[in-house]
Amino acid sequence: MSVSPAPASPADATGGPHGPSYVSHADLALSFDDYYKSARDRLLLQTFALTGDLAVARSAVREAFVVAWHHWRKTARFDDPEGYVRPLAWRKAQRRTTALPLRRRKDLDPEVREVIDALDALTVTQRRALLLTQLAGVSLADMAHEVGLAAETAERELQLGAAQFATQLAIPTSHIHLMLAALADATRSVTWPRATIIRRAGAARRRAHTVIGGATAVVALVAGGAVALDSTGSRPTLDREPPPAASTTLPSGPAVNRLPDTALLPLETVRTTLPARGWAEGRTGDNSTGNGHALPCQSTRYADPKGNAAWVRSFRNGTRSSASRTFVQFAEASVSEPRATRTYQRTLRWFTACQAPADDASAIPRVQLVSTWDVAGVGDQSALLVLRSRVAQETYVVGVARSGLFTTTTSLTATVPKGQANEEGVAALLATAVDRLCTLADGGACADDPAPKVTARPAYPVGRTPWFVSEVDLPPLERDQGPWVGTPAAKLSADRNDTGAIGCDIVRLFGSFRDQEVKGNQFRTFVLSASDLPTTVGLTQTVGSLPPRAARRFVERVREQMAACPDLDASAGTEVTEIAGDGADTSLSAWHLSTALPNDETLEGDVAVVRSGTSLSVLVYVAAPGAGMADGDFADLARRARERLSRMDAYEG
Repeated sequence: MSVSPAPASPADATGGPHGPSYVSHADLALSFDDYYKSARDRLLLQTFALTGDLAVARSAVREAFVVAWHHWRKTARFDDPEGYVRPLAWRKAQRRTTALPLRRRKDLDPEVREVIDALDALTVTQRRALLLTQLAGVSLADMAHEVGLAAETAERELQLGAAQFATQLAIPTSHIHLMLAALADATRSVTWPRATIIRRAGAARRRAHTVIGGATAVVALVAGGAVALDSTGSRPTLDREPPPAASTTLPSGPAVNRLPDTALLPLETVRTTLPARGWAEGRTGDNSTGNGHALPCQSTRYADPKGNAAWVRSFRNGTRSSASRTFVQFAEASVSEPRATRTYQRTLRWFTACQAPADDASAIPRVQLVSTWDVAGVGDQSALLVLRSRVAQETYVVGVARSGLFTTTTSLTATVPKGQANEEGVAALLATAVDRLCTLADGGACADDPAPKVTARPAYPVGRTPWFVSEVDLPPLERDQGPWVGTPAAKLSADRNDTGAIGCDIVRLFGSFRDQEVKGNQFRTFVLSASDLPTTVGLTQTVGSLPPRAARRFVERVREQMAACPDLDASAGTEVTEIAGDGADTSLSAWHLSTALPNDETLEGDVAVVRSGTSLSVLVYVAAPGAGMADGDFADLARRARERLSRMDAYEG
């Protein structure tokens, strides 16, 4: 990534992170031809699956490549050119099929027609979401952006579409990709025009656009009486010199740095917004040195490694009387709005998932996501998160926002309890940071209010099974025991001992309840693999679903059993303390259990049952000396479990 690129020589025109600022026509043609040959069959398969009409799909893909060559000097710089060409092809194909249902050609094999029929039964949004994730291989976040929905809504549409598609074909959802990929048998007979033909069509399109644009400008000037003469006294015309030959190398020059360091927050703003003595400005740089981890949970050096520029500026408060320690602003400039949107989403994922750094997979961050907030009216996109370290007594408040092509992050590290996090202060600094970026040439929306309102919101989805809690949700223990490691979610095929309350007999999320089958049985365990604790220590979460009335009754039954537990066997000495409950709405209850063992030892643990609609979850934590979980932390974990459980599919009976 380049921040202040120096002028390059004609022989080595670096000009920025994407290679030469200017490249020859021959190089552009070569790169386009390679891309056209590698991508056309993939895009044809995806577009055919979308429309069910092979002729329309081929025509749409061909025209999309013509447009791509028209803009190839810009498009070739994209990290994923397919993300530009595919929407073009899909829009063109859908415009030609919106008036009619998906057409089935008579020469299609019955197996192919069956898959097309199953796709036809989905809504357009569900079909697009399914094809983007299963055939195009895009991430959930990029899929949501491409279909134009919020991440949660897009993911729910994907789940509904996948379930309906699999049901209609009577296959498991794990076979969806194979069924869609088999449609390639129907596309193998398609022949393609040579790349030179595509480029000639694109060049003709470019010339037509140039002539039309130039003619419009001349007409406007003539109509306004502003006809100028050139140096020879002649009137200007639309005649022009022929374009340079393909072998001609255009002059080199430095890339424009659209993110000056003067757009960053100054020291006085930090002092005013975070009132405390001792704030001093630290280093400002492009984050190209050191390990690149300027922010908590930052897993890569840049969220946009092919962006135009990046800056990081730090501020430190060294006074002993102040709880604030450091404040950091990180900013990146992208080359296009789609890339800037992806940069914002990747930056946000640093904090919502808090995964191991890309350059050190063994360095699992020991950070808990405490809360997530929406920030009203700041830039084009914005969010705020509160995290805390499981190792040190540190709380992090992180704001992320995008304005046009710029993404910025403001992060405050403070030695305060999680309940004293300064969300309003960081949100105000985020708004000011956006206001300094939105005035730049490629900026977008500014901040509506210098002191924006923050509103609590559910946590963003994490992982392949977002209805489970994640490592980032787990709180610190009474002593640091190393990082949490979770197993992948698996089907609950047996009644496991670690899914019930130790010392108490409670109903399990397995088999059936009140003559209703428990569906969607899965479990996941979290252990402290780097510690010397007994193997019994850890957290187990089970999920499943029941019809609405049975789901409510399941929670009530667990509450009844936990209340009766101490009286079942007085010799066992199990003490049960309720630490969280919703009263009349029994959608969440949590207890701390203390069981006396025969060897004069005591086994401590926690149990929670939560419900979201028809979805249910039971959490069981088994503790050990030095590995206890605070009651308030376990209650918060149960609330996060209910929050994430809302993403599970509803019961279908």
